[in-house]
Amino acid sequence: MPTIDFHPASLELDVWFKQPENRVSVPNDAEFACLQEVNLGAVDVILEALFFRRHDGQDELWAAGLTHDAPGKPRDEQLACAYQQGRVAWAGSQGSRAAGADILFRALTAARQGHVWPEGCLEGPLITEAAHRRIIGELEAGIERNRQEAELQAQAPTLVLARRLGLRPKPAGQSPSAWYADCPGKAHRLMISSSSDQFGCGYCREKGGPAELEALAHQRQEARS
Repeated sequence: MPTIDFHPASLELDVWFKQPENRVSVPNDAEFACLQEVNLGAVDVILEALFFRRHDGQDELWAAGLTHDAPGKPRDEQLACAYQQGRVAWAGSQGSRAAGADILFRALTAARQGHVWPEGCLEGPLITEAAHRRIIGELEAGIERNRQEAELQAQAPTLVLARRLGLRPKPAGQSPSAWYADCPGKAHRLMISSSSDQFGCGYCREKGGPAELEALAHQRQEARS
C-alpha cells in the first residue's frame, strides 16, 4: 500500500481567497466533506462547509461560510446564501478520497492557526467526526510542542527587545522558533523568528532585526506625540 505524504510538495493554499480565480462557487461535482463550527475569536463562531473534489489527478478542498440556519436546507440554497466560498487547498491526488481530504483539511487548519480554529464537527460523510477530532488533536499537540520548544529560545535579542518595548511576544505554535508580538503602535501582530532573530509584519511591509524593530517603535512613538 503506497505511503501517504501529508506534506506533499504539490500542496498549494489560498486560505483567505486572495487569488481571484479561487473566489468562485463550489463546483457541482465537489462532494460534501464535512460541516464544522469555526471560531473567529472575539468576532463569532460560524458554520463552514467543506467540499472535496478529485479531478484530473488533483485533489481540491473548497470552503463555504454558511448562515446558522443553513443546516437542513438543500445544498444550492445553502451556497446561495454563503458569506463567501471558494477553493482553499489543492495538491496531487493520493490514496483514497478520505485520505486526500485528510491531507488538505490538515494543511488548511494548520495554515489558519492563530487566526481561526475549528470548534467541532457537526457532520461529515468524508471527514468524519472521529477523523476531524483526531486531526485537530494531532495539530494541537504539535502546536503545544512548538510552544514549549520556543520558550527555550525566549532570550533571543529581538524577543528581549520586544518585551522591553511592551510588545508582548508569545510563542505562535507554528514552529519551534515562531513568535507573535504586537506591531508597534498598531492593532495587529507581527511575527518574530527566534532562530533567525528577525521580525516581519506583512501588513506594514516592515522587517529586520533588533535595530530595525527599535527604530520602527521609536518612529511610531514620535509620530503619536
